[in-house]
Amino acid sequence: MIRRVMDEDAGFVKDVSYILAVEALKDPSLVPDLSRDKTLFLFSDYSRVRGHYRTYSFLVLGQSGTDFFNTARKVLRKDFGLGNRRMSFKGLNDGVKLRALPAFLSLAGTLDGFILTFATSSSIRYMFAEQFLDVWPDLAALKKPVLEDMLRVAHFGVQAILIAYCSKQNIVWVTDEDSIVANEAHQQYFGRIAQSLIVKMMPNEEIGSVAFGLTGVDDGSLEIEDLVAIPDLVAGALCEVLDTLSEHGQHVTPRIVLKKPGVSKKTDLICEWMGKTRCPLKNFGVTFDTTGPGIWDWRPTFFRIKSGSTAS
Repeated sequence: MIRRVMDEDAGFVKDVSYILAVEALKDPSLVPDLSRDKTLFLFSDYSRVRGHYRTYSFLVLGQSGTDFFNTARKVLRKDFGLGNRRMSFKGLNDGVKLRALPAFLSLAGTLDGFILTFATSSSIRYMFAEQFLDVWPDLAALKKPVLEDMLRVAHFGVQAILIAYCSKQNIVWVTDEDSIVANEAHQQYFGRIAQSLIVKMMPNEEIGSVAFGLTGVDDGSLEIEDLVAIPDLVAGALCEVLDTLSEHGQHVTPRIVLKKPGVSKKTDLICEWMGKTRCPLKNFGVTFDTTGPGIWDWRPTFFRIKSGSTAS
């Protein structure tokens, strides 16, 4: 059974944890067993596509998975002549990258791990910032929208760690270079927030070392860039799907299955791959949609993309 947030004061964070635990109970294959790995890796990226949703995607792997991927991706890069091209959702207008996309996704799909994506409606301005400013006044040094994004990434990322973590494992978290880590001060704030949340959400666990890194530390081999590209592709594709659904007056609910709307070729390829439930790498997520006019009138809903052009 996966770990859950048990703190009664955690509010909707506890609700999200409960939703994920229930889904894992219904489908035990949802969260692969990574307990044999001494180190748990988290690679995160976020979509800034202008529209109705903001997406935050987190790839969770063990050390063995990252080692395998690094070896195999070198062969893939050579076979497709990628050179030093960086795989990314926005960069798929490049014909070489687009041709390599199916093979890149197929390789990623062989990894034991999962990608957890959180999609928040743009109508939800603040989920965390106002409460944290009340109890952590030093955070007022950050612009409020940046602080909100920082807190979302930290909370959502720790949720991803929580459901896979095994006692005594080390944690290595690599994030894309976003505004939340735009300078050293921001990086320090993010590290402190994420570290404190890891301890708070897993109070009874013996936690190994915790380290944070940025994609900018890549040594030119693109090993880190290629790993972060996996959640980048998912975040971008889901953002397009959810935005398009919203434009048609639809959104994810727990009671209906939505037909995936017409989307770009790259998004169609990524969603088709995400829906392959037999792949070792699992894809699932949680949307936050408004339910009324109040600032707290919103709720989390679990979702998965299904092959055959449906999302549920």
